[in-house]
This record gives sequence, structure tokens and C-alpha cells, in this order.
Amino acid sequence: DGGQRVKVIVLGAGIIGVTSAWFLAREGHEVTVVDRQPGPARETSFANGGQVSITHSTPWANPSAPVAILRWLGHEDAPLLFRPRAELARWLWGARFLLECLPSRTRRNVERIHEIVTYSHAVQDALTAELALEYDGVRRGILKIFTDPRELAATITPAMREPGAASVFKTSEECLALEPALAQSRLTIHGGIYMPRDESGDAHKFAVELAAHCERAGVRFLFATPIDTLE
Repeated sequence: DGGQRVKVIVLGAGIIGVTSAWFLAREGHEVTVVDRQPGPARETSFANGGQVSITHSTPWANPSAPVAILRWLGHEDAPLLFRPRAELARWLWGARFLLECLPSRTRRNVERIHEIVTYSHAVQDALTAELALEYDGVRRGILKIFTDPRELAATITPAMREPGAASVFKTSEECLALEPALAQSRLTIHGGIYMPRDESGDAHKFAVELAAHCERAGVRFLFATPIDTLE
């Protein structure tokens, strides 16, 4: 925009909307955030797991995805839900998705995602320190457990057994040592992958605190305002 002050409307006051509003306002723009809820982060960002997964850079579109999607068809609780319909745009999207599942495309996408995640984490750290945001952040890493020994065996790589690795293989006993609550699990835990650099926190609390800073910076919030159409 050549450094000019512009009017910006952000649709949605979730964690992405509020964060976008903050950086736009800091650049000197006139920002309005519109949301149908009575306050910030009342939908997806309200009950979100709040993982800051720095280590996990694998895209949904990867060589194992097509078989998994076929297995998940018809399951409404599938982690990647695809409902086949007679819509050209949906099938064209599906074709592009399958193209990105090729090994060469996946490797390129992993590299790009890792660059974005690394940059994003640095920005988050700087923002948290600058505004002294309190959002119950926990920096003890994230543990991914496996109840299927075949899936665990397919996931482990030699690098995971090396000291200082970003992702570390953990035996079932080591998983219990990291998280004693797993002892109450009714399922057999065969091991896990521990990512010590990863974090977690309350996404709702983060967004609410940042929204307050946005208001003090001049951002206007229109709550209880549904967005029906764009003209």
C-alpha cells in the first residue's frame, strides 16, 4: 500500500483474526474485527487443543493420505473428513490434493511448512514477551502415543534414537514417566514420539488477552454481528 493507512475489516475474532488485527493495527492501519459471537475466540479457538507443534511439519497431503482417507470414508469423526458430492470444485480440489501427495511434492511442502512454523514460533515468542501475555503456556514438549504397534514401527526413524533429536522415540515405560496419567489408560500404549521443543497453551485465553491489547491500540470490535453476505 506504499505505507498509506488503509481500512481493514477482519472477519472473525478467533486467534488468527485477533492476531492479524494486532499486527495490522501496529502497522498503522484502521482495523475493524467482525464476529457473530458476543466476545473473542468463542468458536474454534475456544475449545482448541492449543498445540504449538514446531516439530510436526508433515502436511495432510502426503503419500499415506489417500489410503487413510479411503479407510475413513463414512466416519463422521475422521481426522480428515471428505464427503463425496457431485460438485466439480470439490473433485478438482481432490485432484490437487492427490497431486500434493506425491513424495517429491510432500518433501517440498515439508520444507516450506518448517520454514513457516519456525518463523511463526519466533514471532509468537516475541509477541508474548512484548505484551507479557499469560495463556497457561506449558513448555514441556508434546508426546504422541501409539496404541498400534505397526503404526509406531512405521513412524520411527533412526534419527529419533539419536541424542538431541527434534523427535525422540520413547518406550511405553518412558511415556508413563513423562505422563503418569497414562497409567489409567484402558488401551495398551506401545510407545511414543516425544517432541521436546513443542508447546501447548490456552488458545482462548491468548486470544482474549490479545484482543484487549488490540482495543487499546485502536482496533474496533463489532461483536454479535453475523456476516451474511459480502458486497
